[in-house]
Amino acid sequence: MRYCPTRLLSQIKHTAYAAGAALAIASTASATVPYGSLAGGLPGVGPGLAPPSIVPGKEYSHNLDHTITAVGTAPFFEQVVAWDGSGGVANGVNFVGERASYLTRSEVDAIANRGDYLFNQLKSERAHLVWSFDDTYHSILPGGGVAPGVLPPTGPVSLANGNTVGGAAELNYELGLWGGANAPETQGVWAKAAEINAMPTAGEFVDIDGVELWGPEPAFTADSDKYSLDIDMLTTGAGPGGGAVSVWNGGSGTPYASHATIAAAVVSLLGPVSGYLPSVNGAIDGIDAINLDALMVREVAGEMDDFGRDPTGGGNHDEIIFSIRQILDPSSSTGYYATGSELFVLDGAGSVSFLKHGGHAWDKAYALTTFGTQTPNGRFVLDVNAIEAVGQSVVPEPAAAALGFATLATAGAVRRRRREV
Repeated sequence: MRYCPTRLLSQIKHTAYAAGAALAIASTASATVPYGSLAGGLPGVGPGLAPPSIVPGKEYSHNLDHTITAVGTAPFFEQVVAWDGSGGVANGVNFVGERASYLTRSEVDAIANRGDYLFNQLKSERAHLVWSFDDTYHSILPGGGVAPGVLPPTGPVSLANGNTVGGAAELNYELGLWGGANAPETQGVWAKAAEINAMPTAGEFVDIDGVELWGPEPAFTADSDKYSLDIDMLTTGAGPGGGAVSVWNGGSGTPYASHATIAAAVVSLLGPVSGYLPSVNGAIDGIDAINLDALMVREVAGEMDDFGRDPTGGGNHDEIIFSIRQILDPSSSTGYYATGSELFVLDGAGSVSFLKHGGHAWDKAYALTTFGTQTPNGRFVLDVNAIEAVGQSVVPEPAAAALGFATLATAGAVRRRRREV
């Protein structure tokens, strides 16, 4: 590792957040809106867009991870937060102490369920993509230098394609095409910051680092059972053969997907790694710079705690959709090895491609032209931070069963295997 300007920016961010949390704790007025449970249900598919206020089982992780208090939030490692879509929040699952091979407390960087609803529908343009942007990005300066920048928590944020989306503490959408019912690149704000966490203390809610939807209600019973930690390469020694881990199993605390697997997928599409990952501990070079950042999972083959091939020899392999953190590359004409907004689709047999959704590929070229901005002071590209999928409506579970939808094996089941709808 070597020094990079992100370290100073992160130190400033951490100090400001700690000060904001201390102010909230010292306050005598209750700031937190209590969580209000929703009716459970399954996603109904269609060209329309269900609002966050009706989608059940919503969770987020924050950077820094935080716990919900009576008067706001406070920093707390590996804490996931349930949100009701109307500003109410409550503490959900916490992963501290689960990993026998890596006991170090860390920051949760991505969350998912092993059977994320609408996974296949997202790939076939029959579901809508939900995503957030990281609050940190990096500008490539005219002279070739690099300067970190901060995306505000709330929008509006104007994209180069003419769409307007949200800030780093908000969730955006892109509609699936639905055979022409929706126009390509139909994008906007799905959930505003005040709908996710209505806590008003400034500086405490700055980004959505991971998101999970379609779990049981109340959402603090926990649906997230796959997760990634902040810097994958720091877990070196914890994975099979002494390697690093990119995705962990919630509950068992065992490795689900190795860093080597993720890195091989990225390199197959973007080429050998040239550049570095800005980090609070200094720049991380080469293959170690690949760091999983957003995640969806379709675990269908073999053991649910192992990412792999169809054990029957068929083609129904496990799959994930993921992004990685932005990697800077001074040797590239673009300034980036990866913008962080590429979305990779990888199966357990090693087949990898970019997600095609909204009438385009979520590849480097699209990210540069759509999420990039050229200014007199340089060029920057926004970095996708979390991903999920949403449908048109919510179908109550008894009605879903009558329509042939999948249902829960037991009411209120947590960390369950889910099936396609």
